Amino acid sequence: MEATWGLLGPEFLPNARRTRILGLGASVRSFNDLAVPGLGGIWYGKQLLLATLGVAVAEEAHNRGAKVQNIEVANAIEALACWLAFNSNGWSRDARLRGNTKLQGKDDFSFRHVRQRNFYVTQPMRMATVQALPALGFVESDSARFNAFRCSDAGMDFIKQATGEYRPHKRAVIDHLTRWVLGENDKLKTNELQQALSPLHRSPNDAIPLLRERLIQGGTENHEDKERRANVLAWVETLRTNRQDRLTWDLRPIEISEKHWHDIRAGALFFETREAAISVLDAAEAHIGNQTAGQSYSLKAQAHEALNRALEEMKSAANKYLAFKHADEEANKFCCECVNDDPSCILRSLVERDGHVLRLVGDEIKPGPAFRGSATQVGADDSEDQDTPQAGKIPLPEGISYRMRNLYLLNLDMHGELDGWLNPDAGGGKHESQ
Repeated sequence: MEATWGLLGPEFLPNARRTRILGLGASVRSFNDLAVPGLGGIWYGKQLLLATLGVAVAEEAHNRGAKVQNIEVANAIEALACWLAFNSNGWSRDARLRGNTKLQGKDDFSFRHVRQRNFYVTQPMRMATVQALPALGFVESDSARFNAFRCSDAGMDFIKQATGEYRPHKRAVIDHLTRWVLGENDKLKTNELQQALSPLHRSPNDAIPLLRERLIQGGTENHEDKERRANVLAWVETLRTNRQDRLTWDLRPIEISEKHWHDIRAGALFFETREAAISVLDAAEAHIGNQTAGQSYSLKAQAHEALNRALEEMKSAANKYLAFKHADEEANKFCCECVNDDPSCILRSLVERDGHVLRLVGDEIKPGPAFRGSATQVGADDSEDQDTPQAGKIPLPEGISYRMRNLYLLNLDMHGELDGWLNPDAGGGKHESQ
C-alpha cells in the first residue's frame, strides 16, 4: 500500500526542529521547579481557567453520553476563546492569544469541526497548564496525563467564581459549552460568552482571591514547594509595589530563604552555561556552513577564532557554576565536560549531546537533519511551554528562571495591571516600559 505523507499546516512552523535539548531536560525542569514549584508555563489567569473548563466540560459531556477526551475539549474551548477575542479586537495580535492566522476566515465552529487536530494551533496554551493544574489543586489525577485529569472541588469553585456572572442564553457557562460539545448549541457569538472566555478579559474580582489562595496553598505538594511558591509570590508583589530599576544577585530578597536563593542562583548559572554551549554549536554550524568544499569540521583541526571565543565564554560560565557547588548531578556532569582542557573533547561531547543540528561521524562534525549552516540562534528546549511575552521590563536579576518572570506577570494580572504592561503605549501607567 502506498502512503502519502504531508504537513497539516499549523499557524506557523515552530522551531521545535531546531531546539537543542542536549540531554539536559531533567536538569532544566528541576532548576525551574526549585525556583517556582508547580507553575509550569502559566503567566496569566485565563490560561488556568480555560484548561480547567476543558476538563470540567469534558466530564459533563461524558456524563451525558458523549465520547470525548479532555485534550480535545480543552483545545476546542481555547480555540473558541481566542476566536471570540479576535472578533472583539479586530484580529489584532496579542501575546495572550494564539491562532491569528489559523482562525481567520473560519465560520464553522461546530464542536465536531473544532475538535479536529488541524483546526487550531499545534501548541495550544493548554500545554502550559499540565503541571500547574494538579500542583495548584484545580484537578485531581493519579497520572500526569491531561486526559486523566478530573476537576476538583477547588477547580469547580474557580470556574463558578470566574464565570458565574455570565449567563449566555440564560445558561451557566459550563452548561452552554457542554451543549456545544454535544452538538445541541451553536449560539457562540454572544457578548456574555466572549467576556467569560476571552483571554483579553481578566477574570472577575471574585475569582482572584481563590486563584491567589491556590497559588499559596497548592494541591498535594510538599510543604517546602508550597512555601517556596508563596515566598516568590510575596517577592514579586514587593517588586510590583516598590519597583526597582535593576536587581543584582548580590542582595538576597528578605522573602526568599538562603537555600531557595542558592538554588535560584545555581539555576541561573546553569542556564548561562547551557546558552553558551549552544553558542559554541552555533559557531561550529556557521563555520561548516561557510565551507565551499565539503560540509564538515574535523575535531583534529585547530579551532578557528569565533569558535575559540565561544569556547572560552562557555568555560567561564561552566566554571562559575561548578564553583557554586550545586547538587544536580546531570548539570555538574555537563559543566565538567565544558571545562575540559582539550577543545576537541568539548566539541565531541557537545555534538554527541546535540545529534540533531550537528552530528558526529568518527572525528568529523557533519550537518544533521536540522542543519541550516548559519549562526541563527536555535535556542534550548526547556521541555516546558516557555512563551513569556516581551513588552515592559521585569525587574529581576539577569538569567533568572523564566518562571519568575511568569509569576511576576501573573501577579500583575491578578491586580488588573497586565494590560498596561503588555501595551505601555496605550497608557501603561506605573508599569510602562522603561
